[in-house]
Amino acid sequence: MTLITRRGVLAGTAAAGLTPGAARAQDKPAKLTIVAHRVHQLTATEGPGGDVTAAWRARTGVALEWVTLDLNAIHDRLFREASLSRTQVDLGFMLNTRAVPEVMRLFEPLDPLMAGAPIEHFTDLQQRFVDTFRDGKAHVGIPYRHAVNALHYNEAILQERGFAAPPVLIDDLLDAARKITHTRADGVRVAAFGFEADNYPTMVTMARAFGGDFITEDYKIVADQAPMVKALTLLRDLYAEGHLPKTVMAMSQNDLIGAMQAGQVAMMTFPFGRTVLFNDPKVSKFPGRFKTTFLFGNKELQARGEQVSTAEFWSMVIPRNAQHKALAWDLIRELSTRANTIAEAINGNGPVRASAYDDPRLKERVSYAAQEAEALKWSRVPMPAFAKSAQAKDIAVEEMQAAMLGMQKPEQSARNMARRIKPLLPA
Repeated sequence: MTLITRRGVLAGTAAAGLTPGAARAQDKPAKLTIVAHRVHQLTATEGPGGDVTAAWRARTGVALEWVTLDLNAIHDRLFREASLSRTQVDLGFMLNTRAVPEVMRLFEPLDPLMAGAPIEHFTDLQQRFVDTFRDGKAHVGIPYRHAVNALHYNEAILQERGFAAPPVLIDDLLDAARKITHTRADGVRVAAFGFEADNYPTMVTMARAFGGDFITEDYKIVADQAPMVKALTLLRDLYAEGHLPKTVMAMSQNDLIGAMQAGQVAMMTFPFGRTVLFNDPKVSKFPGRFKTTFLFGNKELQARGEQVSTAEFWSMVIPRNAQHKALAWDLIRELSTRANTIAEAINGNGPVRASAYDDPRLKERVSYAAQEAEALKWSRVPMPAFAKSAQAKDIAVEEMQAAMLGMQKPEQSARNMARRIKPLLPA
């Protein structure tokens, strides 16, 4: 593990335009404040891989305060803080869809800090993740986590209902769901399928499985085409027939995870690393019985040996107006070492180093490592980054839910989605 020295800190701060006196003032705050999602804190501090921040905290004598929020609230708080003349936030995590020039200019260019104190084996980081967080030529973010989605399933429930594995093709999902959904002997209703119905990636995944898309990488909206209509129709039918939890549209991530752990849902789309939580013997009623597989596809993709795969990723950023930039940078370096990347992956994180999947520790400790590596090869973001992506997400969810609830036909939701989102896209 790389040790931080006073000379190294001063070199990094000088490179960032900070005076030695300012560096001394930065050396010993009582804590660093981090704005993040709960999953970032968990994968860095809890699980079989251990707490990767412990050695850093012991060495520096600085505590870490994790301010964990949901997806939109993270960015609202982070951008608001970064827009002030001064902030108490030292480090934040930003999703790739928010990495647009107007936003990235609120955050510290990292190249001067890297010149004084480099990231270990920087070129080993997935470069498509690195390049997304550039403002011109300047690096603004360092990738921490990718979230490649998988289909998680409870093999005990599926076997009980006569299935050796989940359906592979999107066209077979509804028929399978009709056989899997049931009421247990104890009166508990078991839904065949679940997903985050306050978010859009599963809808996009289904549209792609039907051969279409949502927004293309060159910012063309194709949500009004037949594949999206099919996706919305499938989601409507799954909900109307009772194959999704009744309250799915109001369920948080924790609610969904709890429902899987309790055996109330048989299959669910979530990032691969969630299987660590599903199989946790402390809270799961089915420890060891949750497995992962690839997302639903179609016959054409199957014939070509390709996968439908969606992935988003998070990078660590330092607000320009932060007060302890050198120390925040040193924490980024610590979280980004090869050894800690492996430990975080064992804790359920999506590793952002290309070499991680070849590491014998990961292969031994992470059952889904080979599947995740394959899915990562085919992965695409569910929506490209643009300034009004948050608004587009809200519109997509609103129209999807309207179709699911039967408030309007899927065709109308698809047309509305395209009409309302088109003016938000870059010209």
